[in-house]
Amino acid sequence: MRFAGQHVVITGVAGVYGRGLAEAFAREGARLLLSDGDAAALAALANALPPGRAVLHPADLTDDAAIDGLIAAATGKGAPQVLINNAGIYPFIPLMDVTGAEWDRIISANTRAPFRLMQGAGLAMAAAERGSIVNVTSAAAEVHRGNGVPYGASKCALEYLTRAFALELGASCVRVNSARPGFAKGSAGNPMPAGYAEAIRAQSLLSALSTPAGVAASVMFLCSEAARFITGSILDCGGGVHINRRAGAATAARG
Repeated sequence: MRFAGQHVVITGVAGVYGRGLAEAFAREGARLLLSDGDAAALAALANALPPGRAVLHPADLTDDAAIDGLIAAATGKGAPQVLINNAGIYPFIPLMDVTGAEWDRIISANTRAPFRLMQGAGLAMAAAERGSIVNVTSAAAEVHRGNGVPYGASKCALEYLTRAFALELGASCVRVNSARPGFAKGSAGNPMPAGYAEAIRAQSLLSALSTPAGVAASVMFLCSEAARFITGSILDCGGGVHINRRAGAATAARG
């Protein structure tokens, strides 16, 4: 029970990664504050967790007042031990078709909200002189895809913020890291282009898509005592899809 009694805040828990994170931390004894914009999905998840283990906080993280409310809930009874910024949106939009409103919505949810949550929770963690923050980012921060540029830009910025907050909070014994999953079926809230999942599988050096359990294990490692000297780092846990390479090069090398 690595996180027994610890106060753990997780955003974006209605998606497959968020649900996997909530279930994994619950199994390890954490007290959970769970947030998502989908109140019905949030309630359904809570019903699958041990009774009394989770407090639910529906919130639209593109809204400043909602973010303020989540910060207050996360810090009102003392600093959380763990904050996981998992919420994010990934619409499939060709670059030249992205509107200003769509750009603003993606950046607001994927970058601005984690920034504000790290400020709010980070101040409380720093005052308590302990804590761990993990930002769930993506190989899209490095690998360009024409139909996901705003998403990639938002995750690239979030990784920059990871290092910035690690520098800011390190003297107060607060660690800040990023975990980069690969794609898992169900991890995108918008309809996928035909063949997308198989195309991502083909890019994986391990010939497999990411799994919620695998991502949860990586995030929990970063939050655990075993990673007590790791901060400002990016942990790739997506099967190698982040490695830019020529198509077929890995197969040719093995052959």
